[in-house]
Amino acid sequence: MSKDQQFKNGIDNPFYSRIGRRIILIMIILSGFITLLTTLMQLYWDYNKEFNDVEQRHNEIQTIHAPLLASSLWSFDLVVLQERLDGLINLPKIDYLRVDSGNYSFNAGSKVINQSITVEYPLEHVTQDRTDAEIIGHIYIESDAQNIYNSLIKQFFITLTLNAMKTTLVCYIILMIFHESINRRVFLIAKYLRAYNPRHPGKTLSLFYKKWIMEKDDELNWLADEANKITSDVTKLYKNIKFEKERLTDFTHVSSDWLWETNENGLLTYCSESMVEALSLNLLSKPMLLELPQFHNLTNLSQAIHSTNDFSMCEETILINDITYHMLFQAIAKYKEGKFIGFRGTSINITELKTTQLELEKLNISLEHTVAERTLDLKQSVEELKATQEQLIESEKLAALGGLVAGVAHEVNTPLGISVTAASVIRDVTSELNTAFSNQTLTSTQFSDLIGQIEEGNGMLENNLERAAKLIRDFKQTAVDQVSEMRSQFRVKQVLDSLITSLHSETRKAHVTPELTGDELLTMNSLPGVLTQIVSNLVMNSIIHAFDKQTRPEIKINFFESGPNIILVYQDNGSGVDRSLHQKIFEPFFTSRRGKGGSGLGLNLVFNLVKQKLDGDLQFDSQPEQGVTFTITMPKLLPSSIDD
Repeated sequence: MSKDQQFKNGIDNPFYSRIGRRIILIMIILSGFITLLTTLMQLYWDYNKEFNDVEQRHNEIQTIHAPLLASSLWSFDLVVLQERLDGLINLPKIDYLRVDSGNYSFNAGSKVINQSITVEYPLEHVTQDRTDAEIIGHIYIESDAQNIYNSLIKQFFITLTLNAMKTTLVCYIILMIFHESINRRVFLIAKYLRAYNPRHPGKTLSLFYKKWIMEKDDELNWLADEANKITSDVTKLYKNIKFEKERLTDFTHVSSDWLWETNENGLLTYCSESMVEALSLNLLSKPMLLELPQFHNLTNLSQAIHSTNDFSMCEETILINDITYHMLFQAIAKYKEGKFIGFRGTSINITELKTTQLELEKLNISLEHTVAERTLDLKQSVEELKATQEQLIESEKLAALGGLVAGVAHEVNTPLGISVTAASVIRDVTSELNTAFSNQTLTSTQFSDLIGQIEEGNGMLENNLERAAKLIRDFKQTAVDQVSEMRSQFRVKQVLDSLITSLHSETRKAHVTPELTGDELLTMNSLPGVLTQIVSNLVMNSIIHAFDKQTRPEIKINFFESGPNIILVYQDNGSGVDRSLHQKIFEPFFTSRRGKGGSGLGLNLVFNLVKQKLDGDLQFDSQPEQGVTFTITMPKLLPSSIDD
């Protein structure tokens, strides 16, 4: 049957609806599966119930009737025993009973032939004082299982048949409702779309409405509305395309660029008016594109045409009426069913652009020469600036060393002055002792006092001379370190202790004593002079900038080992640095003490020494009025490539 015939039949006959038939088939399968599943579950429950009833009936005979039977048997009242058996056989699910006692046997009912459920219980007689029980026989019970099975199977098929009839009726009703509410309206929408013509749109689509089986604004009404919108949009689109086609035709006629089309043999089948006029073409003769007089020597275009592939940026020089034109060709290769059918392309006049390009190339050559000269001048300026910066850094080092010399000289004067005073006291006491001894007026008490004064002066002299010697040693080591960049194995705490001692004259001005914590045995193989220069600049930076408003200044220096690195944390509790200045403090010549002795090179020197000399990393953190924190991470073993 053709699709048109199926389409016509499907409008009136619900059984021709493929969607309806598929939905009904799915419903039948699902309903059948669910019905079968629920029936099997019901069968399983009934099966358990039936057999539980049999078991319950057997337990009833054991618990209630067995003692009565045992009593009749004990009293040898056989008539009552038989009557009781006959009565018990009338109970549901009981088909056969037999009591066996010695050579006697009593039964009731018919013995089950096929499948049976059997059970046997003892008959016990209990004495009156209930202290002893004697088994006097057995009762044997049979129940017919086949009757239960037959009843369950009959009920199963009855349930299936009723559900099948119900499912068939429901499916038929649903199919009819589906046909009226969905299928017919879908066919109406399809019929409307098949007859739609954008050139002659006709009337809009309107669907019928049946009150009891459909809603007024359901999904198919929405679909009809959307179909009306789509057809309306298609009509507008068709009109717009028609208008754009007319517009493109007009643009093609007035365009200064060339539009052209060829067939598979290279014959011109179309070209724009501007191309016809420029080349004086006669399209009725269907000329070959590459055989046009102006196109004889176009090598690039010829290769592109013969490749039968898309091409672009094909630049050619054409002589037309003794005037040279630069043209840019590009085209799309058209294929149909894998066969080449021709080109559609354009040709753009780039004569002015080409002329400008040639002029720009000349200008570019001149510009490159000028840039090279300026680059050379800039390189020389950068080298001079770098040399100046190195000189300033060295000056900063020497200035720091000069301050260190002055401070240490002041520190050494104090113990040396005390030593001179102690020596003078010893000289006077010794003279007094000699005089008293010569005059033979020396008493034991006087001798003891004088010797005590000599020992006290001697101790004072020894301690202050040792203190001066230590200051000189620390100064010597620190001074050597600060001007030397020799690599060595050294203990970090020992080097920093010596530095702090040599800076005592400066730290005393700010009433602060740097607190140094860390492992005394921690060593590193690096540049001790660079490390002391870094810490010295940080301490001096705190003394100069941090403690103007601080009544209890503190400087804490902590170092510890972290894997292959040593981390040094420098902290003070000074005025801090505003967050907006965090990126500037390491810039050269940046200082908040301009005109007050600040050079702006201290922290820049610290940054360069950490990065370039110690191959480390420097982190800075600060908040206003909360001090500063410098975290320096440096390798324990300085790579040999750094200090070379």
